[in-house]
Formats: sequence, structure tokens, C-alpha cells
Amino acid sequence: MAADQPQRADSFRDRFELRFGAGLHGVGSVEKGTAAFNPELVFPQLRFGDWPADPRWDFIVPRLHIGGVFNFAGRTNYFYFGGLWTYEVTNRLFVEGFLGGATHDGSLIGDPANNRAALGCRLLFHSGGSIGYRLSPQWSVMFTFDHLSNGDAVLDGCPRNQGLNEYLVRVGYSF
Repeated sequence: MAADQPQRADSFRDRFELRFGAGLHGVGSVEKGTAAFNPELVFPQLRFGDWPADPRWDFIVPRLHIGGVFNFAGRTNYFYFGGLWTYEVTNRLFVEGFLGGATHDGSLIGDPANNRAALGCRLLFHSGGSIGYRLSPQWSVMFTFDHLSNGDAVLDGCPRNQGLNEYLVRVGYSF
């Protein structure tokens, strides 16, 4: 590594992280007005040798995450997986984006009598983002927007696309 490049220090990116939170479920859909619980496991960052050699570019290499959203009122639950990209705005403030896939137990065609959204397919896209604050090297808090959708016309054979939005407050613990 060149002498003028910053050295990689022990980083949250090199540790596992457990996240837990709760928030509003189905905002903007027929499933609105209920709450959901969200556990998540974030894995250490994928490493490709010394790339990127400059740790200022670490944010372009994702960390994998898996989790679930469980509705307290018996509406749609889902399990997700994918890539998570974290950008440190300051030593404590960070923003994240995530993209991946999900599977759910909700309705494919809609069930207005039971307030279930028409999600079209069992396998869907999962995307969103967070803004967070590190309280210490181990603890963080974040506000997360979480979206489940078939991408409208992207997935063939998914005739419906009502999607689901979650607004969550979460706590993370790195170990």
C-alpha cells in the first residue's frame, strides 16, 4: 500500500452485526395501520484480496445481509437476502442502501377482506435504505425504509404489483 493512502483500521465492515427493530407495516397499501418486527444479520464485508487498496473506497464492496419482516396483525411476512452498501458520512453518521431478493407468505392476487396486498409473485425484489448513527463501535441506531416489490414489469409472470413499504427504527450490535 502506498505511504500516502490511509491504513485500514478495525472496522464495523469486518464484523458481524445483529439488528432488531420495529415500525409501520404496509404504508400506502391495504396492509397499512399495522406494525412489524424486523430481525437482521449482517455479515462481514466480502474481501477480494487487497481490493480496494484504499479504505476510503470500502463502501463500494457490499456486505451480505439476511432478515425478515414479521407483521403483528397476521398480514404479510417476508424473508429477504442481498447486498448492503454502507457509506460513512462522518465517523458516526452513515447512510446505507440495499438490494436483493425476498419471498413472502402474502397474497398473490390480493385479499381486500383480510387487508392483504396483491404482490403478484412469491419471489420479489427487496430494496431500501437507512440513515444511522453509531453510538459506539458496537452499537448503532438507524431509521430504515424497506420496500418489497416485483419491480412492476421487470419480473415476467407477475400480473400484480402493489408492493409493501416499511418504516422502521432499528438498533444494531456489532460483534
